[in-house]
Amino acid sequence: MKKIILYGCLLLVIVLAVVALSNRITSVETAAKPAQTPAQLRIPALQINAPVMPVGQTASGAMDAPTSKALHSPYWTSVFWYDQGPAPGQTGNAVIAGHVDRVGGDPAVFWSLGHLAPGDKVFVAMKSGQQLQFVVNRVVKYPASAPSQDVINAVFGPTGEHHLNLITCSGVWTGNGYDERLVVFTTQVQA
Repeated sequence: MKKIILYGCLLLVIVLAVVALSNRITSVETAAKPAQTPAQLRIPALQINAPVMPVGQTASGAMDAPTSKALHSPYWTSVFWYDQGPAPGQTGNAVIAGHVDRVGGDPAVFWSLGHLAPGDKVFVAMKSGQQLQFVVNRVVKYPASAPSQDVINAVFGPTGEHHLNLITCSGVWTGNGYDERLVVFTTQVQA
C-alpha cells in the first residue's frame, strides 16, 4: 500500500512539473511575440479606412468573422485580423478579412475589394504608431466549400516573407453564404 501511495505522489509531482513547465514555456513564447497589433487598415484606391478587430477561430477551426443582425453594427465597417497567425509586418502570411455585405444586402467594408489590381497600395497602422505599406501582387477567387490544402497554405501557411492577405466573400449567394472567397495577396514594401 505504501508503494502505491509513493508512486501516486511521484506521478502527481511529475504531472505538476509538466504543467508548470508548460505554463512557463507558454509565457516565454507570449512574451517573445511583439506586442504589435494592427489598429487601422487603409486602402486609398477603394477609399477604405477601417478599424481592425482581432479575431481567433470558430469552434470548427475556421477564421472567425463576427456578424450581427443589426444594420449599423461595427462588424460591417471593421476588418478582422486573424490573431492566431502573424501580425502585419511580421514574417509570414498575416490575414485580414472583412464582410462584402451586411444584413439586408447593403455594401460592407470589403464590397469593392475585387476592384484592387496588382500595384495598388494597402496601408496598416499599428497600435504602436508604426505605418506599414503593402503592394498588391494578385487577386484570386477560390471555391468557398472545401478549399484545398494548397489554398489554405497559400492564404494562411508559412512563408519567409512579409505578406498581408485580404479575404472576403464573392460569387453567388447560395442562401447559406457565398460560393467563393476572394483573396488579395500583398507583399510588404520595406521602408
